[in-house]
Amino acid sequence: METANKTTIVSALNDLVKTNNDRYMGYQKALSITHNESLKPIFQKLAMDSSKNINELSDLILQINGKPIEDSSVAGKFYRAWMDVKAMFTGNDDHTLLSDCEYGEDMALKAYDSVDDSNDLSMSDPASMLLDNQRSRIKDGHETIKSLRDNSKAF
Repeated sequence: METANKTTIVSALNDLVKTNNDRYMGYQKALSITHNESLKPIFQKLAMDSSKNINELSDLILQINGKPIEDSSVAGKFYRAWMDVKAMFTGNDDHTLLSDCEYGEDMALKAYDSVDDSNDLSMSDPASMLLDNQRSRIKDGHETIKSLRDNSKAF
């Protein structure tokens, strides 16, 4: 693999690591905010999905002799702080929390779509399949959160 392409791929994969770090920490934050015991296992599962994604992406980066990052994005840090502020004013209601989680899922899907849409990346088939599988898991999580959010409006 040529150096320029490798650097571009490692950068894109590290962006997805950041996205999954944000997602993981967002669900950890949601776990600490919610008082709804039925949401906790869902948030835990989605956090674990992100942890799995991080491990898979980091392994892939190492396979191409890159260095995985371990941090989250600045935007993610601000958004988690915003979740705390909103929780203070909304009383930790499920609908608001689930809306925040859905926004995080939207951002994660956009990050995967931007890597997928990039013409600068030529990844191996196994790497492309891995990203497709991860995006599919995130899409499933998005649908779960969206459904829960929609149902929480009814009450």
